[in-house]
Amino acid sequence: MKHWLGYLAITVLLYLVAALPAHAVSSAPLKPNTTPMIRLNESPSHLRLDPKGRFAAYVTGTGLGLQIVDLQSKAIFEVTKAQVGNSFFWSPDGFRLFYREMMKDKEGKVVSVLNVYDCVLARNHTFDRWNFPTGTLTFDPRDLRMHSLSPKGIKTKRIFFPDERLAKWQISQRNESGKWLATQHGILWITQGGFAMRKLDDDNSGVSSFEISPDGQSIVWASNKSRVYMSSKGNKPTFIGNGLDPTWHPEKTMILYAGARMVGNTPINYDLKLSDTKSSGRWLTSTQVSNERWPQWHLKSDQIVYTLDKTTDIYTVDFKVQ
Repeated sequence: MKHWLGYLAITVLLYLVAALPAHAVSSAPLKPNTTPMIRLNESPSHLRLDPKGRFAAYVTGTGLGLQIVDLQSKAIFEVTKAQVGNSFFWSPDGFRLFYREMMKDKEGKVVSVLNVYDCVLARNHTFDRWNFPTGTLTFDPRDLRMHSLSPKGIKTKRIFFPDERLAKWQISQRNESGKWLATQHGILWITQGGFAMRKLDDDNSGVSSFEISPDGQSIVWASNKSRVYMSSKGNKPTFIGNGLDPTWHPEKTMILYAGARMVGNTPINYDLKLSDTKSSGRWLTSTQVSNERWPQWHLKSDQIVYTLDKTTDIYTVDFKVQ
C-alpha cells in the first residue's frame, strides 16, 4: 500500500510539472564572464551595438555626451559633448551613427542639429538643422526614415546611401498602415499620413528607452517605473514584465532586457531576462550585488554584451539562441 501511495504521489507530481508552462520551470542561470570585455573612461548607459558587432555607442555617465568604442581595438572616440539622450541609432551598414543634439545658437535659442558620425573616417558631418527643439529621434527600418516630434509638427528625414538597396521586406512595408513615434512622455502610433496620433497605453511615467523591431512592425519600450511593454502594429500594448533597457533579437521575435527583481512595487536588483512577445520568459542571470543593464545581442560570438550599473565596465555572457 505504501509503495502504491508513493508511486501515486510521484505520478501526480510529474503530471503537475508537465502541466506547467515551459517558462515556469526554472533553468540554471548563466555564468557571466568575471573579467570585463572592455573598461571605459566613464560609466556607460543606452549601450547600442552596431549591426555588425564591432562598435558600441553609449551615453556617458554625465548624460551630456556620446561616445563610441571599437570593440576590436578598444579605441574610444568622442562623438559629441552635447545632450543626446535616446536620440541616436546605427545605420544598417554598421559604420555610421546618426544622432540629434540640442544646442543654443548665438541668439540663445534652442536648435536641433542632425549629425552623422563616420567610424571609418572618425569624423562628424551635419546633414540637417532645425531652428527649434525636437523630440526623440525614431528610426523606421522599413524605409530608412527618422521621425521626430516638434512644435511645428512631425519632422521627417530620409537616409540615403550611394549603394543603397532596400531588402524585399523593406520595400513591401513602404505602404505601412502606420508608424511609431517615441516621445519622452509615451509611444505614439501615427496614421493617416501623420494627421492622426494615438498614445499607446502604459503606466504614464514616461519612456526610459525603446526599440523598434527589425521588421518595423513592433515596438518594445520601458517606462520610468521599470515596466516593459510591447505593441505590434499599433495594437493594445502587452505588459512583458518589470524591467528596463529592452532590445529585440535581430532575427527572432525575442526580447532581451534588464529584468527587475521586485520587493512589492520596488525594484531592488536587475538581472538579464529573455522573453517572447507574450510575456513568458526566463531569467538568464541571478546576481545579488550587481545590476546588469543595457544588454545587447552579439550574434557572431554567441554572446550577450551588457554593462554593470555605476561601473565603467562592459561584460559578456555566453548564450546561444536555439
